[in-house]
Amino acid sequence: MKKVFGLVFFALFWIAGYNLVNAFMTSWADLVLENLQIGETYNLTTLKNCPMVIKNSENETLDINITIDPPSKQELKEGYETIPDINWIKIVPNKFRVGPMESASADVIITIPQDEKLVGRHFQAQINAASTPLGVTGNFIIATGTRTRIRLSVGGMGPESLMREKKVKKMKSLDFEFDPTSNRVAEPIKLGKKINLKKDAQIKLNLINKATDSLTLNISAVTDKTILGNTEDYEVGNPEFIEIKPKKIKIEGESIEKLTLFVNIPNKQEYRNKKYVFLIKAEVIDVIPIEIYSKLYITTEK
Repeated sequence: MKKVFGLVFFALFWIAGYNLVNAFMTSWADLVLENLQIGETYNLTTLKNCPMVIKNSENETLDINITIDPPSKQELKEGYETIPDINWIKIVPNKFRVGPMESASADVIITIPQDEKLVGRHFQAQINAASTPLGVTGNFIIATGTRTRIRLSVGGMGPESLMREKKVKKMKSLDFEFDPTSNRVAEPIKLGKKINLKKDAQIKLNLINKATDSLTLNISAVTDKTILGNTEDYEVGNPEFIEIKPKKIKIEGESIEKLTLFVNIPNKQEYRNKKYVFLIKAEVIDVIPIEIYSKLYITTEK
């Protein structure tokens, strides 16, 4: 039996099924196996010491039957396809009689057919455990049930691992900046008027992507005193007074995108003769969050 070289992840919580008189639990909710090899058979108990455990947490004896089912459209996780044959997965034994507060375990055995066309593909099946209480009188009996996922990747990493690797690789290649990192508006800003700082105050703000890969960023005005640091005698401005266009931008590799800043401060006495600093943030999306900032200093009319 060949070793599974990829990541094996087991959910660390129990999933319960309930009815009017009883409940039982299975030991994991989502099982992910990577780098399974064609033509190989794997027993998770001997391979990873991870049998499927059924625990009866109530006071009724239960008959439990375990089956392998194709996932429904709603159950199918992104990047996976329905397992071609549920017979790839065997649960041994697949029937239990479990007494009150007792547990039972079964081996999960997976066989990947000898088929080169399976390499690089990702499959999902559902393990369905259903119970019927014993010794219950009356006509109103509801069988409990749990459905847990099992996901298999053949000959390589799973979709989640591939995405993480892609994000880490992209993060390492990031090289972008604001130019400039600080702007000061020379003349006092008029209140109660939307002002185009690029047109009316010659304030330029560029995003420069020095890397070869494209970037998608969200642009916003924010309040973060830890980032602002020493603001001299300027107050931190309300980010709602600032509008940025565009708010979301895709920058191709080795290119520059120009931003336009607008300021609109209400015409109220409390905002007159003030000195404000605003913080402009560009945040990379679709990778591990990375942010850069530029400061905007303004004064308002008396």
